[in-house]
Amino acid sequence: MKTVGIIGINGMVGQKMRSELDKIKSPFEVKTFGRHDNIPALDIAVLCTDNPVSRQLAADLKNRVKFMVDMSSEFRMSEGVPLVIPEINAHAITKDTPLIASPNCTTTGLVMSLAPLKPLYRFEEVFFCSYQAISGGGKKLLDDFHTPGSYYEKNCVPLIGSLLENGHTSEELKGLYESRKILEIPDLKVYCHTVRVGVENSHSLGVTVRLNKSADLQKIKEAWNQFPHLQYNEKVITPKEASGQETTFICRLRKDVEDENVIHYFITFDNLLKGAAMNGRQIVELLLEHFV
Repeated sequence: MKTVGIIGINGMVGQKMRSELDKIKSPFEVKTFGRHDNIPALDIAVLCTDNPVSRQLAADLKNRVKFMVDMSSEFRMSEGVPLVIPEINAHAITKDTPLIASPNCTTTGLVMSLAPLKPLYRFEEVFFCSYQAISGGGKKLLDDFHTPGSYYEKNCVPLIGSLLENGHTSEELKGLYESRKILEIPDLKVYCHTVRVGVENSHSLGVTVRLNKSADLQKIKEAWNQFPHLQYNEKVITPKEASGQETTFICRLRKDVEDENVIHYFITFDNLLKGAAMNGRQIVELLLEHFV
């Protein structure tokens, strides 16, 4: 029997991952572990752990586990480690990539909207401002949010991740560098501003894209609606509707009032599903089907 281990079962992503793996139809056995348990030999290990623990596990398990799927940011930009969203770049996974990274949740929503347009346009510039849910900060932040007088209650906080010397945050740079790697556009220009908002679940982004030619809104909508787990809707979709859904929703597409090469739109999606556990589950499905 094929074996898949979830390491970090007690965290929010670990718990979501456990329920996501139940959706896989092919037969396999799920084993669950805390962050510091002894891990036996496995076919696939899903690391629902923070960066230092993932780093240590990757070293400790490399001779006992055929494939590792890391949900942290530790290896996302490492040479030779594919950064995978299965709808976009499943081809990056091979029998010779034993460690696979799952991307940042905010980046996932952005590139899910850009990938279907890649055959139609060249992206001159991409701008976004994120409206990121409290659950994206983990159980500790969620508990804080539900504590009376929380800094995040009825508030917007324009600081996610660590503040770097150049004035950007680590979360903002993920939006730049991870997008380039996933879309395989090394010179893609992405301008990011990330904000934590008082919403419990589902991230959102306001996006502006400068294309290399005049935008055909009908073709863009068609491309989005033909893409797996992506849906354009003429009505407004909010985080409340997106929560618990596997779909990444886009709405409010329009051309710029002065530049017909520029489009604006709004994205919202469940950050714990497509932004995390669902994407990890899809990677596990690919591994079980093709390489294990």
